[in-house]
Amino acid sequence: MKTVMEQLIEIQDKLDALKAQAQPEVECDEPETETPQSAITAEEANVIVFTKDELITFATHLVERVIDKCKEAATDANMNPDNIVDLSMGYGYQIEVELDTDVIARSIHEEIDAVVDTDSNSINDEINSILNDMDMG
Repeated sequence: MKTVMEQLIEIQDKLDALKAQAQPEVECDEPETETPQSAITAEEANVIVFTKDELITFATHLVERVIDKCKEAATDANMNPDNIVDLSMGYGYQIEVELDTDVIARSIHEEIDAVVDTDSNSINDEINSILNDMDMG
């Protein structure tokens, strides 16, 4: 009869054998020519490091700019009253007014699409502008 310690050693040996089978060794005769990832500076990798507070500030500036653009779009939306309002004569010579909310929403959506630029150059410009405002650029 085996002791508990002998059984544990036997199990450990079996686990080690399984690990060796699962991860075969790869031999490489050539020296490593690439720069190790740890040797690359943040500037070389084009990386910006934020603290949590800086990230919150950055995100706040970005959201504020998007909100301003959306407000501008809503103000500039070209809504023709003839396409939005439907006037009709109701019972007892009452004038009934109906608004076509689909036309209003579509006009605002089109204007937002026109003023909010999502191409990579525009996004890059916005990011650089915010970073400069935060004295990080």
